[in-house]
Amino acid sequence: MQPTPISVFKSLPPPLWYVTNGELTVGPVATDLLRRGVEYGRVPEYCQVKAARGTWRELLGVREIAALGTKPNAKAPSEEQFAEWARPVERVKDDMELCHTLTWLALIATGAESAMFHYKSKNARELVTRSVLGPLPNDQLNCGLHPEDPVLSAARDRRPVVGPPYGPAEDALAKRFAATSGGVGAAAMIPIFVQGTLTGMLELARPGHAFRRSDLVRAERIAQRAVYSRAN
Repeated sequence: MQPTPISVFKSLPPPLWYVTNGELTVGPVATDLLRRGVEYGRVPEYCQVKAARGTWRELLGVREIAALGTKPNAKAPSEEQFAEWARPVERVKDDMELCHTLTWLALIATGAESAMFHYKSKNARELVTRSVLGPLPNDQLNCGLHPEDPVLSAARDRRPVVGPPYGPAEDALAKRFAATSGGVGAAAMIPIFVQGTLTGMLELARPGHAFRRSDLVRAERIAQRAVYSRAN
């Protein structure tokens, strides 16, 4: 059998997209996650997108988005769909891409407006904010959490933080999202452990009603699997 000739064209990595509503920008996110966000009503049609080195374009300028051909809906994806989307995340080798992708999945899983993921990479001594998504500034990005942070203390004790009602840790968590346009009607923090070590903290907020426990558990599973695979 004749061997397949080697192409003169170099293979290109899949594009990562930045998304803006005209005021705030989030990203980068993979094409499949962008498409799912549009399909399930998480990314409004009026948003614009651009690749890392491209220019801003209409959302329908992305071939995969235009191919949907239908209006987005607010139906929550099934467990099977989330499991399918999460599998590629578990094979990601880049810390930044891992954190951004699982944070985006958590937004879709819970209906949160904003989210952060704090992550302790291999050989690191502290948790660092590696992903910030939603209508809030990125001034906390790449900053380590203060050792006496009350939300961090709760995470070390394996205690998730969910409000309302609010207490000291819940108040501290809500303050992280204070700059969001709609305020904080609900907030949640999920600690992620790998072999007994606190490796990540997923934080979520939205202006509406409290998060459903089942949605938070779904987001927890996504983060657990991705972080465990990265650590091993």
